[in-house]
Amino acid sequence: MDILSNCNDLPVTFDSSAVTLGNFDGVHLGHRELFRSLVMTAKRLSCPSIVFTFDPHPLKFLAPEKAPLLLNTAEEKQRLIAASHVDYLIATPFTTEFATMSPERFVFEILVSQLKVKALIVGYDYAFGKERRGDTDFLKSCGEKYGFSVEVLQPFGDDGLPYSSTRIRQMVAAGNVVGVIRLLGRQYNLEGMVVPGDQRGRELGFPTANLETEKEQLPAPGVYAVKVRHNLQEYGGVVNIGTRPTFDGKTSTIEVYLLDYTGQLYGQKLRIYFVERLRGEQKFASIGDLVQAIEMDIVRARQILQFVQIIQYREYLSLK
Repeated sequence: MDILSNCNDLPVTFDSSAVTLGNFDGVHLGHRELFRSLVMTAKRLSCPSIVFTFDPHPLKFLAPEKAPLLLNTAEEKQRLIAASHVDYLIATPFTTEFATMSPERFVFEILVSQLKVKALIVGYDYAFGKERRGDTDFLKSCGEKYGFSVEVLQPFGDDGLPYSSTRIRQMVAAGNVVGVIRLLGRQYNLEGMVVPGDQRGRELGFPTANLETEKEQLPAPGVYAVKVRHNLQEYGGVVNIGTRPTFDGKTSTIEVYLLDYTGQLYGQKLRIYFVERLRGEQKFASIGDLVQAIEMDIVRARQILQFVQIIQYREYLSLK
């Protein structure tokens, strides 16, 4: 997959395309169904498949106070979209020009003139522009005017409710890391750089790696059983997210204890896959009570993780 920031960077021989539009935060199973339809349509029409999105999320530009915490970093979203065999990802910077562009102008200048759209595939609830006037009915009328087809995918889900980034965000924020697996098709995860901490875990007998991450949406404060990837190795682990109230902490941290690991991790990257929430964040009456709770967390994590594997984001689509 080629990643572009401008439609003008498309090859000069480019003469038609199949396109989908959206934010695609989370790249959940609903998005993957959309990409499946996009890729199949592009193959049928013998043209490239294009995912067109904005970076940053438009609300971060228009109304930062209302912008959602994102489920993916830009790098994660690129990697996940690439796994669906899309030809081009165009992540266009969202600017004042785009913010003031009418839906009619967007269709003519971007979709028709630059992308040379032959087929457009969007979700049932897709809308863009001022007052979200650029909805699916509008796009269908534009397709009739300019000669491109418009396919609107119906809600996609497995429990009577459609998969959605908002729903996943709410579940993660509540600590429901088990439930989101059926919407994402994989465990919720984050990557972080190991940085020096205050050595509190080491003093307690459980040396932890303190992580700094670009991930915006973190699971609810608490203790989780996790799988951890370090280079090519995989470990079980216990991660604590929160302010460490027993020590009257003021800032939230991410601290992970790797089971059966000894070594130096400073300056290295770890990817954490959330498997199950063990408990919420607690303030203990004594250090001894905290140590006892940590020991119990480790025992429970070992019991849970011995039967768990990291769920890979593998391409499950038939491309025949």
